Amino acid sequence: MKVRVRWNRHTLALMAIVAGMWYAAEAQSNGAAHLIALLTATMGMLSWLHARANLRGLQVRLVGARPAAQDASMPIPVELRATGAVSPCGLEALVIGAKEPVFVERVPAGASVIVDLPPPVQQTGGALQLLVRSVYPLGLFSAECMVETAWVRRVHPQPSGDLPLPAPDPARQGDAIAVATARGQTSGGDDFAGLREWRAGDSPRHIDWRAAARGGPLMVKAWSSGSQGVVVFDWKAMTLEESARASQIARWMEICEHEGKPYELRMPGQTIRASHGPAHMRRCLDALSMQTTAEAGAAPSNDLKNGRAGSVVSMEQSTFLPWRPLMFLSIALLLAILPLHGYIAMGGLVVCALCLLWRGVLRRGVPPVLVRVGVIFAGVAAVYSTYGELSGMEPGIALLLVLAGAKMLESRTPREFQVLALIGWFLAFCSILMENRLSRSVWTVTVLLLIAAAMVRFRRNLPGAREPARVTAVLFAQALPLAVLLFFVFPRGLLDLGSALGRSRFGQTGIDNVLDAGNIAKVALSSEVSFRVRFPDGRLPANDTRYWRCLTLWHCEGMRWTRGDRLGFSPRLSGKKRETDVTQIIDLEAHCKRWLPALDLPLVSYLRGVEVYPDYDDTLASPISVQNTERFEVLSRFKIPTPQDPADVPELLETHRIAALQLPQNISPKLRELTEYWKSVTQSDEQIVSIGLSFISTQGFRYTLEPGEYKGPQALEEFFLHRRTGFCEHFSASFATLMRMAGVPSRVVIGYLGGEYSDHNGGYLIVKQSDVHAWTEVWLEKFGWLRIDPTAALAPDRVNIDLRSYLAGGAEEAERQRRTLWGRTLQRLHLWWDSVNYGWQNQVIDYNQETQRGLLERVGLRQSKLVLLIPSAAFVVLSVLLITLWLRRPARHADPWMRTWQRACRRVGKAGVHALLPNEGPLAFAQRVALSRPDLSSQFAPLAEMYVAGRYGSARESLDDFKAAVLRFKPRKASREPAGPKSGVQARS
Repeated sequence: MKVRVRWNRHTLALMAIVAGMWYAAEAQSNGAAHLIALLTATMGMLSWLHARANLRGLQVRLVGARPAAQDASMPIPVELRATGAVSPCGLEALVIGAKEPVFVERVPAGASVIVDLPPPVQQTGGALQLLVRSVYPLGLFSAECMVETAWVRRVHPQPSGDLPLPAPDPARQGDAIAVATARGQTSGGDDFAGLREWRAGDSPRHIDWRAAARGGPLMVKAWSSGSQGVVVFDWKAMTLEESARASQIARWMEICEHEGKPYELRMPGQTIRASHGPAHMRRCLDALSMQTTAEAGAAPSNDLKNGRAGSVVSMEQSTFLPWRPLMFLSIALLLAILPLHGYIAMGGLVVCALCLLWRGVLRRGVPPVLVRVGVIFAGVAAVYSTYGELSGMEPGIALLLVLAGAKMLESRTPREFQVLALIGWFLAFCSILMENRLSRSVWTVTVLLLIAAAMVRFRRNLPGAREPARVTAVLFAQALPLAVLLFFVFPRGLLDLGSALGRSRFGQTGIDNVLDAGNIAKVALSSEVSFRVRFPDGRLPANDTRYWRCLTLWHCEGMRWTRGDRLGFSPRLSGKKRETDVTQIIDLEAHCKRWLPALDLPLVSYLRGVEVYPDYDDTLASPISVQNTERFEVLSRFKIPTPQDPADVPELLETHRIAALQLPQNISPKLRELTEYWKSVTQSDEQIVSIGLSFISTQGFRYTLEPGEYKGPQALEEFFLHRRTGFCEHFSASFATLMRMAGVPSRVVIGYLGGEYSDHNGGYLIVKQSDVHAWTEVWLEKFGWLRIDPTAALAPDRVNIDLRSYLAGGAEEAERQRRTLWGRTLQRLHLWWDSVNYGWQNQVIDYNQETQRGLLERVGLRQSKLVLLIPSAAFVVLSVLLITLWLRRPARHADPWMRTWQRACRRVGKAGVHALLPNEGPLAFAQRVALSRPDLSSQFAPLAEMYVAGRYGSARESLDDFKAAVLRFKPRKASREPAGPKSGVQARS
């Protein structure tokens, strides 16, 4: 039986989804997205093998007697037998021409199932054509096999029609008399018509025995019976259609049988001579049935020739959609869209979630079409009101959510179920575009597998989740190695998109071109990783010197600072490396801005192979926004130039000095009096800075994460002279403003402070969003720009420990907690998990075209997109062959006794005894083993007796005991004896 696997519209949808996944992965240069796209493609491709194997070992045959004629409504018994190791599942069996198929959930491997198929509405040929098809396991491919049987199903036409009976042919009166005489029709009053020769079947009562006694031939008396001749039914002479013509002739036959008239049937190529009675009528009806089936099947459609049976209604087009698979799919879709919260507009998420709950979980009916259209319009309006446009990645995902919800509302057919499942695959993939952590990748793969299990569960229609989970696990286990191999060798950069599809919304960060009171405090407790740093020189800076510079703010508005207008470049520090300079390799998480962190002060950076020098404000900036993870190297001058190195102190340009002394228009008189007092009691800028720091540390200022709000023009005065409660941003902004009021050039720097060291993966530093910090820089003629951290003057422990530990009780409390067993365990787990994420980042997410080129160069290959396609194709072909061989393994015997006995027989065969014959019983085989290997008889004979008693006898031997005995049975191979005589008798002979 030939099995054909064909693509369907869901195959095209899968190809479109995989293409969209690959496009997004290429655009973001996201290795995790590449891996998941390849995993989706390989699972879809391997489902083709499973669809083919699902029907490959299936045998289809008709069972039962083959009657000469059948009732049109009589079902057709068909046996489906599975001869391979794969149990065929989710089958549709039907007879070509029938109205509907019969669903068979499963045929166990090595067993058979008998089903009664509905007969065809009209006979379509001389022999029955049986079709078995399936879209199992994922519905992405359609497998079909056609069986043409030798069983000729003759369904007699139903008598109908109102045409008058044709007049008897007077020229055939003799034949009519012969028929009547042969059937013994001699009713009283009939006229004697003479004698005729005897024919086989004539009644002995009508023989002229007197003439026979005189030696004459056998003659039969003939009676006219009032017959006027034979009624002739000529198929070609009728002008009706074939089906109506057959029904009319069947009706005429009934009339003739009722009235006792002989009739003759003339068909193309066949003539049934005149007769009468049930046997004659059956022969004529058989001829009519064969004629109608021959004309109906004379020109079968191409679909039937190819085994597609496209005119037959499939369950894919039915309106049967079980609730449990739909609920399972709805839950999986809810899990798929859950990670999109915070990245995608709430309107799209809410519409999709409500539709999934309404239709899939609450089991509500399909709403009217106006309601569904209204849901789409409401969702589109919500998305547009949030983004102001409908183009772009995030609006596109939000629109896809709305459409998925509307599709769920109208879901009534298996096709719509399949479309929802494929949309769910893509929605699960979208979450990996928003966040690159390992946990998000694991979540995405889990949701993909849950949706695949829902697809398998729907195709089998079997209660329970165990079997769908097993099938999905097998598919995943087969697809994962191939996807991993293709991940490393499949050529990258085929689309050459760069970062065209970057993300535009990320976790909040307190670093922006505007510093408002409270910006940094909003994210100060976030545990999100901002970047990780390696020190290739092996020198880890002290915690109080880890100031990571990101942005410099010049424009002062009191408590609010902005970056201001761009200024001219100032002289740079000498680029010649010193012993105190520090090299950093930074893996920066995407933040959709251009700033690059670096230890204060950066000298030069190397980003994507290009040198990047500090800007006019000593900060590093990327040429484009950082929308994906970036790795770059930075060389920083660890120590600020001192007065002993006057040659390294640059001059402050006049434009920079003017910008560094700019003040807001509304200056508080009380603050003006304070700064004037500072100037009057000091003699240099250094002393002004010192008295300002002393004021903060001695006047009751308090460092807290929740200082309250400071608004309006009087915010600076309220903070510095009244409430005196704030966070690092309050202290740095107010201190820089007061320095400018006292005549000292100043500016505000935003970045990070500190970092947590991990000794995993060779050792690296973890800088989180909670390490965000703001400090002040003042210009002193002897030092240049000098870092002043008011927070360090007020809360020195904050510089040495992270913010969480500081708020929890200070350095002593943090150290005490770290020394406890629970604290050490949590810290180790935390650092281990971060190292796993860092390894995932390095090995998977950052595996791009450049990394692939370096890997191939190390193994001696030169990268070429065409060359890389060769090993990729080789891996695919090899994997397909291996899985095909595994799927074609023979069926396992269903009886555990037989399986254990076969294991024992195989061990005997390995010991040198000829294998068990098909017609050989266990006891006979044990006798043959005793003759061939007498040394094995004492061990094998009890096994055979135990098997016979346990499987066939009434002793009911324990199967576990039999398995244990077979397990202990380990025969050795027969040793080779030397050539020559084997006994003294032979030697004497």
